[in-house]
Parts: sequence; structure tokens; C-alpha cells
Amino acid sequence: MQEILSAVRRGVLTEAEAETRIMAILYERGEDFLLDLHREKRIGFPEVVYAAGKSVPQVLAIAAAILEEKGAVFVSGLDDERESALRGRFPDRILRQAGRVLVIRADAAAPAPLGTVGLVTAGTSDIPYARECGLILSELGAEVVEAFDAGAAGMHRPELGLRTVRNADVLIVFAGMEGVLPPLIASLTPQPVIAVPTPIGYGHGGLGEGALCTMLQTCVPGVLVVNIGNAVGAAAGAVRILKAIRKGGGE
Repeated sequence: MQEILSAVRRGVLTEAEAETRIMAILYERGEDFLLDLHREKRIGFPEVVYAAGKSVPQVLAIAAAILEEKGAVFVSGLDDERESALRGRFPDRILRQAGRVLVIRADAAAPAPLGTVGLVTAGTSDIPYARECGLILSELGAEVVEAFDAGAAGMHRPELGLRTVRNADVLIVFAGMEGVLPPLIASLTPQPVIAVPTPIGYGHGGLGEGALCTMLQTCVPGVLVVNIGNAVGAAAGAVRILKAIRKGGGE
């Protein structure tokens, strides 16, 4: 981009020509989509294709465009139809899946190491969300440490989970029902804690609303809360924290 601006100053390019070239660096327009090619460079986390609500042809076209440009594409919100279509479209690529998240890579190049993220779940039912999050994190260079079924129904369980993840740089804690585990973990450790309410529960739990309210209203300071079931958002937050640590000399 600096070369383009320099060319404008020298009179080699007009402002209109420079704008066209800059837009080509930042975006790619398809028939009914606009790819944000500069997102990972700008914010440290790549564009993720949310498949739900998109037609199969749209999902395939967007995934193919990102894969060609970036060498990897992350797709979330998958159902069986869209997953099958993607696997059929990219049979010779490297595919890894967890839950409703699929990662497609052109090659097996290893990402640069970022740091360590601890994934803690209150119950076994929360594990699918943690797995989605862990897949994204590992594909972007984070080491993932897991402590599952560490809920607060027995006070010894969170402590056992903490022993596993205590040395991680960031903790992501998943809980449904009353959602007390993330605040509890955050009260026992100095690491950043990202809380993910999951739609596990019934009655007044409201498919995650009870857990979300608990996490938002906790008196433990500094708990970062994402939306119900938002494993992608939690992964994005952790990656941005890890990159900030590295930039600050904490690697």
C-alpha cells in the first residue's frame, strides 16, 4: 500500500487508480458477497464464513474465494447439507471439523505459535462448544489445554480443572444451567477469563439465558462474556489477547 501511495505522490498513478488498487488489496467482490481480505492483518483474526442462512452455492463460492486468496478458510454454523457440499467441493484439501465448525486448508503448513489457552467446561454437555473453539485456536497457532466436566456441583471439581489449565495464558470457560463456573474460575486465577454461556439447561434456564445473566452480573471483576454458544467469538478474543501479549514482549 505504501508503494501505491508513493506512486501517487510521484504522479505515476492517479488518485482514482490508486483507490482501485487499494480496494483490490482490501476486498474481493463476488456475485453477492464482499470478502474482507485485510481483516486478519487489521484485527489479528481471520474472516469466518457463517454458513447458516446462506445457500449452498453461496457457501461454496465464498469458501473457494477465501481459500484461493488465503490458503485456509474457517466455516461455522454448518448443517449436514452444507458440510457435505464443502467436503464434496474440496476433496483434495486438508479438512478438520469440530461440531459445526470446519477448517479447510490448502496445505499442512504449521502456524506460528501464539501461546496457551485453557478450555474449561462445567459439564460434559458443554464439550461440543469447547471443541469448536479449540479447533479454531489450534489452527491459528494456540496450544490448547482441556479441563472438562469441572462444574461447581462439587467444589472439588473446579479445583481439579484449574490444576490442568493453571499455566495457560488465557482461560475460556463454558457453562450452561446457572452459569456460575466462569466467575468462580475468575475468582481463583489471574489470567484473563472469557465466559461462554451455552444453551444447556431447561425451564427458567432459557437455553442459556440464565447462564448469560449470571456471567454478566457477576461481582468478580474482569470476566469477559460472549453471546450464548459463541465459540468463535471466544476464540477470537483469546487470539487477540495472545497476540497482544506477544506484541508486548511476553512471548
